[in-house]
Amino acid sequence: MRDCFAALLDVTGPRRWKPHPHAYRYAAERAGVGPAEAMLVATHPWDVDGARRAGLGGAWPRRGTAPAVYPPSLTAPTLAADDVGELARVLA
Repeated sequence: MRDCFAALLDVTGPRRWKPHPHAYRYAAERAGVGPAEAMLVATHPWDVDGARRAGLGGAWPRRGTAPAVYPPSLTAPTLAADDVGELARVLA
């Protein structure tokens, strides 16, 4: 299955755990784009917040998770959708 991916990234590259900004910037760098050209898609608001604080876009597919309201104390996502299918349609 590894041949289905351009890169496999883990903490051994950036040597920082998310939500440290370097972890997200490292992923963008490995993809050959600047942070502003990248977007993290995550169902965990803390992860979207970390990406946004690092300069990336952040998409939050709610997937029916509770609470369905994004925590106001975190940096808002660039996009929010009810599920991954809706997110794909919005991005297309």
